[in-house]
Amino acid sequence: MIRAGRALAGIEQLDLAEQIGVDRRTVSRLEADKDVPVNPLKIATYEKMRDALQRRGIVFLYGGKGYGEGVALKD
Repeated sequence: MIRAGRALAGIEQLDLAEQIGVDRRTVSRLEADKDVPVNPLKIATYEKMRDALQRRGIVFLYGGKGYGEGVALKD
């Protein structure tokens, strides 16, 4: 969902990476990951990316009964 949130916010991987203090390749790798992160460093980086996008008005919608996951732009 990070990739979708970043696209909705209209920012590039490099912009997000610089904002949270990591290399662009780190953002790229985490966006491509299909598994839920279990490594504490990956989790912390993922949370930084999520928080940075939320500050830009991105809302993460977690799936539930009858609907899937996604992102939206906060009004």
